Amino acid sequence: MAAAALSASSAVAQDTIKIGVPMELSGRFVAYGASGKRGAELAAEVYGGKVAGKKIELLHRDIQSESQATISVFNELVNKEKVNYIIGPIASPTVAAAIPAWRQTKPLWIVPGSSSTKLEEEAGSEPEFFHAFPYAYHYHQSVAAALKSQLPTGQKVSLVFSDDNYGRTHQPYAKKYLTEAGFEIVAEEIVRTNAPDMNPLLTKIARSKPNILLGLVQTTDAVTLTKQIYTRKLPVPYLVGTAATQLDEWQKAVGPAQEGWIGVTTYLPGLKRPGNRDYPKLFPPSDEWEAAFIKKYGQEPDFEDAGCYVSAMLLFLAIEKAGGDDKAKVVAELQKLDVKNTLLGDAKFGPTPGGTKNQAFSDVVVFQRQSEKNVMLFPPGPTVGKIKSAVQ
Repeated sequence: MAAAALSASSAVAQDTIKIGVPMELSGRFVAYGASGKRGAELAAEVYGGKVAGKKIELLHRDIQSESQATISVFNELVNKEKVNYIIGPIASPTVAAAIPAWRQTKPLWIVPGSSSTKLEEEAGSEPEFFHAFPYAYHYHQSVAAALKSQLPTGQKVSLVFSDDNYGRTHQPYAKKYLTEAGFEIVAEEIVRTNAPDMNPLLTKIARSKPNILLGLVQTTDAVTLTKQIYTRKLPVPYLVGTAATQLDEWQKAVGPAQEGWIGVTTYLPGLKRPGNRDYPKLFPPSDEWEAAFIKKYGQEPDFEDAGCYVSAMLLFLAIEKAGGDDKAKVVAELQKLDVKNTLLGDAKFGPTPGGTKNQAFSDVVVFQRQSEKNVMLFPPGPTVGKIKSAVQ
């Protein structure tokens, strides 16, 4: 009896390909993780639920936006479930926490988030590691270029950055690229994560009389900063945030205070990117994909819906090309993939100057919230709008 049960269990295992999907499904990064889970699920559904003749089994796990929970989940995935493939998590602190547990067996790991260069230093050289999101230096090269293309020279900038992996990683790159672009940094203020009152540092910033405020904070901190700037009517014409500016969660939380905020993202609805000719079902034109997404979920997709959808699709294609669940072969096939015109642009993993062996999707879009809509500011093109002052 026991032998029969064991045999049945083994047969089920052989008929499925397990993919770990550890995401921030609760806690401060839930907006990222919920989108990531949704994107991976949609990819499996569109792909057909099977890859290389085997059922796709997505092992969703909630890492609670906490380091210890992340470690526990990764230990379970690599030691108990013995997965060969992992997609996620998203946020820089949780991804950093996962690295030691991942190293135990080094499953193929696609990270569709985390802009931290600490991740690049610690995992980038590993052949099983695939980064499908820009690093901090990609972000700030584009932000500086966007502001330079839209504003007069000699503008003064104040920086606000969080005292965590995210803020401390971004701050030096923001300073470097803005300075190189001709901007003057007049203040740099660090803020504790989850600080309820940012008015003391805003008072300091007001004294420096900047033209631009760059807030390198995430989730609830981005909400607090935005609301308190709005309430005190801080006289700074140009307010620059990060990817949080695109999130429905942030927009609903801050309401009218969102007007004029500039954001950076990998994907923006309305970009009208062409589809892929070889895989039209998987990567249709972006406006068609967006319409289908809105019909299914009743809301526009955000950058991690698209990011995790594309990451999962690339993994499925690599497994298909490898002929099944063989990690070494799948790694090799994923490294060789060259897929034009995905939702995030061309998908081709390659090296970075910072030492990551497998990096894709380094380009970002800079946009501004104007009348509750996203107006693209960068890169240059026919759909680019004009930057507007947030001071009314």
